[in-house]
Amino acid sequence: MARIAWTALVFASACGSIDDNRPLDATYVTEAVLAPSCGTAECHSTFTQKKALVFDTLVGMRAAMLSDTLISLDSTQFDPTAPEGSVLIAWLTKTDPFNKGTGRMPLDAPLPNEDIHFIEKWIQGVPQRLDDGTVTYPAPAKGAQCDPDQNQGLSCINKDLYQCGADWNVTTKIQTCPGDCSAGACR
Repeated sequence: MARIAWTALVFASACGSIDDNRPLDATYVTEAVLAPSCGTAECHSTFTQKKALVFDTLVGMRAAMLSDTLISLDSTQFDPTAPEGSVLIAWLTKTDPFNKGTGRMPLDAPLPNEDIHFIEKWIQGVPQRLDDGTVTYPAPAKGAQCDPDQNQGLSCINKDLYQCGADWNVTTKIQTCPGDCSAGACR
């Protein structure tokens, strides 16, 4: 009887019915998900760098996210409330999403759905809904929100302008722009 209960627990865990409490930070995403799946020696490692993308180091992963616009930070295309719309998630979930004849990534085996949902949660960050209904990203927000080396360390998430922290997470909401927000400035 104990064997049946253990098997059921393992099966339920594999199907994603248990909460995912992994840390939503770039280091963990790189080391636990992307490096072993995408940053292998044959593909996007520091050594091989297929398509000039690196996923086995934190610095390489962040550069890959930006250079290939896998996540469009600081733009009207980046909507942390809809991470499934990112280019990264398209590569991980669709067969040849951009008609390049490449196929779904990683090529050798798709990521488990739990890892894809975890990456979506990382892209989304940890928003906090305020009493007035607005959404903010309190410090230290976790996720893939901004690049502190661009736009004088400022970044837009939808119409909100934020300060970027050294860890690429938004830290302080500067303001809600009356019009559009892009390239770290209200327009």
